[in-house]
Amino acid sequence: MTPGILVAAALLQGCAQSQPQHRQTQVRTSYIGLDSATSDDPVIIEPWNFMGVEGHCLVTPRWEIFTTIQNERLRSYLPSFYEAALVEYTTSLGTLPQPPAPLTSYLFGDRRQWKNKTRMMLPHLASSFESLGRGGFTTDGIAVLYDIDDGQWDHDTLALASHEGWHQYAQTTFEHQLPPWLDEGIATLFEGFRLRRGELEFSVSSNRERRYRLREAIRSDSLIPLETLLGSDPHDVLGESKSTLLTYYAQVWALARFLKDGEDGRYRPALENILLLTAEGDLYRQLLRHVGPEEADADRETLVGRRLIEIFFNENFEEFDASYQEWIAEISRSRWGW
Repeated sequence: MTPGILVAAALLQGCAQSQPQHRQTQVRTSYIGLDSATSDDPVIIEPWNFMGVEGHCLVTPRWEIFTTIQNERLRSYLPSFYEAALVEYTTSLGTLPQPPAPLTSYLFGDRRQWKNKTRMMLPHLASSFESLGRGGFTTDGIAVLYDIDDGQWDHDTLALASHEGWHQYAQTTFEHQLPPWLDEGIATLFEGFRLRRGELEFSVSSNRERRYRLREAIRSDSLIPLETLLGSDPHDVLGESKSTLLTYYAQVWALARFLKDGEDGRYRPALENILLLTAEGDLYRQLLRHVGPEEADADRETLVGRRLIEIFFNENFEEFDASYQEWIAEISRSRWGW
C-alpha cells in the first residue's frame, strides 16, 4: 500500500472503507438525461465529509462510493449504475472472477475538490494529472473522479465512472497487469451505454466521443501506427498533446472492438483467453513458451505489443494490421451509436 492510499484512508469520516490487496502501485488515467434508478441490491447511505464539504458514502454489496455531488438525480443513480457495470465487466468478455473486496470510488462535485484529493493521494503526479482536463484516474484500485458534466446531462460522468471502474476491477482482481493498450481499450468499451425506457444497456458502439476522434484522426492523417500504439502507454502520450492523447484512446477503443467483434468474432476467443490468463497470473508464462531465449530475456513491454498479437491473434502481423485499418475506416463511417 502506498503512502498516498494511507492518507486517503485516514481522511474517511462516517463510512468504513475496505482496502484492496495491493500488489504494486498501478495508475490508470482516462480522458474523455437520467432518471433516478432503483435496484434490488441494498444501498446504505451514510454522511461523509471532505475538507468541510458535506457529502455521502453510498455502500452497495460490491462498491463504496464517496461523493460530494449535489445533483440528487445523478447521486441516486450511482449505486445501480456501478453494480450493473461490474456485472458487465465480469460477464461480457467471458466469465471473469469477482473482486476480492468492495471497490472504492471518489466522485467529487467539482474539479477543485478532485485536485485536492489528487494532491493528497499522488503528490508527485498531481501536476501532470491536472492537465488531463475532463478526466480522472485510478490507483491501486481506487478511482478519483469528478462531475465532468458540471451538473448537466450526466452521461459523460457515468461513462468516465464506467471506464475507471474497469481499471479498479482489473487492478484489484487480476494477478497480473494487462498490457496498457489492452487495459485502456477494454476500459473504453464500457464507456458506451444506452437508456431505453429506463433500462440501462451497455453498448460498445454507443461512444460518440471516441468515434468522432477516430474520424478526425483519419481526416488529419494523424493515426498512430499500430505497432507504435501497441508499445505506448497513456502516460507517455499525455506528455505530447491533448489531441494525441484523444487519438490514442480512440484507437485503442477501435482495437478492442476489433478484437471483440471484428472479422465475425474471429479474435474474440483469444481475447477472452488473454483476460482469463491475466486474471490467473499466467499470461506471461504462456507468452514465454512461444518465444526464443533472446526475446525471453527482454522486458515485458516488448512481449505484450506486437509479439502478443502474433502469438495469440494472428501470426501474420501485416495481415492483422491491414484488417484493423479496414475496421477503423468502417466504424468511423458508421452512424452514431446513441
